[in-house]
Amino acid sequence: MLRDQYCGRKGSVLVMAVILSFVTIMLGVTFLTFAFTLHNKVDSQIRLEQQSLTSISMAMLGMFNKITGKPNPSGLIPFYEDNFGWYDIINTGSQPSGYGTTNIDKIIGHGISKYGEGEDGGDAIGRFTYESFADYLYISHRERDSLRHVIIKFWTPDTLNGKVHSNDTIHISDPPNNHPRFMKKVTTTMNYIDPPNSGATFDEDWNFGSTIHFPDQATEIRRNSGYNWGTTGPDSLTQIVLSGGLVRMRKCGMARLGNADSMVCYPNFLSEAPTYQIPITGCIFVYGRVWISACRDRVDMMDGMVPERSKTDGGFISEGFEGKLTIGSSDTMIITDNLVYKHSRSAPPSKIYSVPTTMDSCADVLGLISERYIMIGRLVRDTVYVNAAMAAVTGSISVQDIYRNIAPGWDNEKESLVIWGSLAQRNRGIVHTTDYPYGHERGFNQKDYNYDVRLRNNPPPHFLPARGTEFILLTDDSGI
Repeated sequence: MLRDQYCGRKGSVLVMAVILSFVTIMLGVTFLTFAFTLHNKVDSQIRLEQQSLTSISMAMLGMFNKITGKPNPSGLIPFYEDNFGWYDIINTGSQPSGYGTTNIDKIIGHGISKYGEGEDGGDAIGRFTYESFADYLYISHRERDSLRHVIIKFWTPDTLNGKVHSNDTIHISDPPNNHPRFMKKVTTTMNYIDPPNSGATFDEDWNFGSTIHFPDQATEIRRNSGYNWGTTGPDSLTQIVLSGGLVRMRKCGMARLGNADSMVCYPNFLSEAPTYQIPITGCIFVYGRVWISACRDRVDMMDGMVPERSKTDGGFISEGFEGKLTIGSSDTMIITDNLVYKHSRSAPPSKIYSVPTTMDSCADVLGLISERYIMIGRLVRDTVYVNAAMAAVTGSISVQDIYRNIAPGWDNEKESLVIWGSLAQRNRGIVHTTDYPYGHERGFNQKDYNYDVRLRNNPPPHFLPARGTEFILLTDDSGI
C-alpha cells in the first residue's frame, strides 16, 4: 500500500519538476526580454538626450563663431564620442533699435547621436539678435572737429552709399551750390538737417534715430588679442604690413641722422621683418602708435630703414590682405599707403579696389579700431584706397598733417580718399582744409565712401561690443 502511494507521488513530483522548470525558463525568457527591452529603451533615451545636447551645443557654437567672426566649419563636427553635428545660420531680417539696427539670425543646430546600436538626429533652433557699428557706413557722435571745434559739413562731391547716423546735427555746405548725395537711410539724434533747404540728395530720406553709444576702449580686442605688440616711447611706433594671410611687424624709433631727427625702422627692410600668422582669435592689439598698410600691386612707400625720407629704399610689394582680422591700438593708427584686400577688384569696368558683394568671391574682412585717432599719412599718393571697417572710439578719422598751419608742409592737398568699408568716429575728423590758414590746402579734395555690404552679416572679429546681443533657444521655429 505504501509502495503504491510512493510510486504515484513519484510521478507527480516529476510532473511538478517539469512544470517548475518550464516556469523557470519562461521567467528567465521574460526577464531577458524585459532586460533587453529596458536596455534598448535606456540606450534610446541616452541617444535622445545626447542628440538634444549636441544640437543645442551646435547652435551655441554657431552663435559664438558669428560673434567672433570665425568661418563656419564644413562637414560633420565631432562633439564627443559617437556624437556629431553642424549648424546653419539664416539671416531673417533686421529691425530698428536704440543702438542702430538689430539684426536677426536663425541659427539651427543639428545633432546626431550613434550611441548603442541605433542612431538619432534632431535640431535645436535659436534666435540670435545682435548689433554692430559695421551695420553703418558712417557713424559720428559729434559733427565738430575735436581740436578746432569747427562744424564739419558735407559738400559736393561727397557720396555715401551706406546708412549714415550722427548723434549730432548733420550740416550741409553752402546751399544750393553743393549737392552731397546720401544713397541710403540717414538718421540723426538731433532730428535736424542744417539748413533744412539744403542741396543734399537723400535717396531714402532721413529721420530721427536713437543715440549710438561709443565705448571708451577697444575692450573686446584687448581681451581676445592673439598678439600683444607695441612700443613704450613717445617717439616710437610699430609698423604692420599685411600681405596675404601673413602679418609683418617691425619696430621704429626716432634717431639723429645728419642734421635732423628721423624715424628709423628695424630690421631695415620689410622683406626682412618677421612674419606672423593671423591668430586664431582673429585679433591683434598694439600698445602705442601704429603704421599700417597693404599696398597691393606696387612697392610700399614705407619700406627701407628711414621710410619717411626715401621712397626708393627696398622693394616690398604686398599681396594685399587675405583673411579675417581686427587690429586695435591704444594710440593713433596711421594708414601709410593703400590698405586693400587681396581679392578686391583691380580693373575697369569695376572701380579699382572695390569690394565684391559676396563672401564667396572675396572672403577678406579687416577691422581697424583705435582708442584715439585713425589718420591717413601725410606722405601718401594723391589717391588712397582703404578696404576696412574703421572705428576711432574716442577720437576721429582724419589726415596726419591736417593741423600743420605753418611752412613747410602747409600745402599738401591730395586728390581722392576712396574707402570700401565703414567709418565710426566719436568726433568727426577734418579730411580737407582750405582755411587753416586761408589759401593753404591739405587733405583730400574728394571723398568717396562706399559701404562694404558684406559687413552686415560678416563683421570683423570682435568688432566693437555688440550691445543688446541676445540668444533665445526655441522649442520650434514659430518664434522666428
